[in-house]
Amino acid sequence: MIKTIVFGELLFDVYEDIAVIGGAPFNYSVQLSRLISKDDNLKFITALGKDDFSKEAIKFIENENIDSSLIQLLDNYETGKATVFLNENKVPDYIIHENVAWDNIEFSSDIEKALKERYDLFYFNILSCRSEKSYNALKNIFKNIDAKYKVCDVTFRKNYYTKEKVKEALDFINILKINDDELLAIKNLFYPSLKIDLKKDSEILLRNLNKDFNIDYIFLTLGKDGAASLHKGEYIFKPSNKIKVVDTVGAGDSFCAALSYAILKKSDIKKVLDFASAVSEEMIQVKGGTAKYDVKAIKERFNME
Repeated sequence: MIKTIVFGELLFDVYEDIAVIGGAPFNYSVQLSRLISKDDNLKFITALGKDDFSKEAIKFIENENIDSSLIQLLDNYETGKATVFLNENKVPDYIIHENVAWDNIEFSSDIEKALKERYDLFYFNILSCRSEKSYNALKNIFKNIDAKYKVCDVTFRKNYYTKEKVKEALDFINILKINDDELLAIKNLFYPSLKIDLKKDSEILLRNLNKDFNIDYIFLTLGKDGAASLHKGEYIFKPSNKIKVVDTVGAGDSFCAALSYAILKKSDIKKVLDFASAVSEEMIQVKGGTAKYDVKAIKERFNME
């Protein structure tokens, strides 16, 4: 049985006329839960308010292959929201509401008890520890968890990160998933004097990260240009296929879920990258970060059953 545990935000993207469930760790959990078997276990740690949004979230989770026993319901905080609007250039922008439930995840006795088990994989991101309370909960998990694979999907948002928190994460993990914008931010934090063109020389920066933080697997997503990986000194670049893009929301989360699954299935690095790329290409052809694609077909295509 595969045992995984995920920490982080569940929030609703609120548009003028609709609210859509999401948050990178939640999208990741949903997509990974559909790849693993019904006999496997995925625990999701987050906090929700006691409101209509949390009722909707719990109802959604009940229909997925996700263990909700570590989801905290808090009296004094609302379920997380991000208000989405168009800025003056008609580009979507958002306000991620602060001091909401997922900013107040406690290191509870239930979490402490759950960490007495051994896990195959643990996932978190940087956004989830923007507040001191959730950050302290995450640091306690770092100290107590026994997991073979420790995954960080960076997820920088606005100014909700510090060099200290990023360094702590990089020192802890053995799998890193990052996009090109986040790689630039990491360059500015840790390698400000390194004179490279990231469009041409991203491999140099990945090798620096591997050397300085001893990260076993690094995956870089490059949007329409493709993706790359670095593992055991081997750098692989995979260009993307030309497909019709419907919605890029959740593409990175599904990529990270797929690479996690492929590593858990002991795939070689080329197959991991190919599978993750194929899954994210399926996702951008459907709408929404928790949308469904034909999981069975793609697993059969890559002999991933």
